[in-house]
Amino acid sequence: MLTKGDAVTCKLIPKIERYETSIFSVEGDAVVLYVDDVTAGQFRKGQHIMVSTDAADYYTEVSSIEGKYVHLRWLGTEQRDFFRVDDCLTIVVKKLKAISPNKKSKIISEFGKEMSNLRSYSVDIPDETVSPVLWKMLLDIDMKLGLILDKLSLEKEGLVDAEEKEVNISASGVRLSYPCQFEKGDLVEVKMLLPSSPPVGLIVYGNVIMSAALDAGDCEVSITFINVGEDVRDEIIRYTLNRQREMLRKQRDHFYKDKGADHERK
Repeated sequence: MLTKGDAVTCKLIPKIERYETSIFSVEGDAVVLYVDDVTAGQFRKGQHIMVSTDAADYYTEVSSIEGKYVHLRWLGTEQRDFFRVDDCLTIVVKKLKAISPNKKSKIISEFGKEMSNLRSYSVDIPDETVSPVLWKMLLDIDMKLGLILDKLSLEKEGLVDAEEKEVNISASGVRLSYPCQFEKGDLVEVKMLLPSSPPVGLIVYGNVIMSAALDAGDCEVSITFINVGEDVRDEIIRYTLNRQREMLRKQRDHFYKDKGADHERK
């Protein structure tokens, strides 16, 4: 929870600018920020602000501004218990009237995920009377049928022709810009294709904890996942960890490349 004196980072939605501020007071749903003269000019009444700490993101709305004091109204909180990454995903979000307690997230396509296991069986011929060539052909057919069935599953769920969106995602939720207008408290179904290797299709359900209108007619929406099964959660965690490692590796390679170029110039 936010407490007086906390140093926090504010993101002005839908802007990308971030400002370092501090918490002056917290009373119920009312939060007051203390900002410097320059930062104060960036806020306006009615604007949505994401206040971030190491533990959580707090979604708020500016209710008033008095000099260096910015008064906020708390809208919702998203815990940051898992790694979050920015990426571009094929994703479809649909508003629901209700979600059954028995409605669980699920993997809709593992897009050939078993291929590596099947390949390992190619040396394990079950019977000496079975031809190695025939066994390999049967495995190849099995793998191709699996890929075809996976593609059909993706088409059925509308993910083959769906548009890719820039997202910020973790195992606890997702944030993105979307053309459909949502309101806080809306229940949603999220279908997405994780660009892992191989890609994995998922259906998860969630609750909208923040929605802010953008200039282009879209809205920036934050969704907390609910009723997430361990298998689905594990897939998202695996994807975000691998994506983070990939980003760190690229940053490291870029650093050493620049360092090498500086050395050559000297």
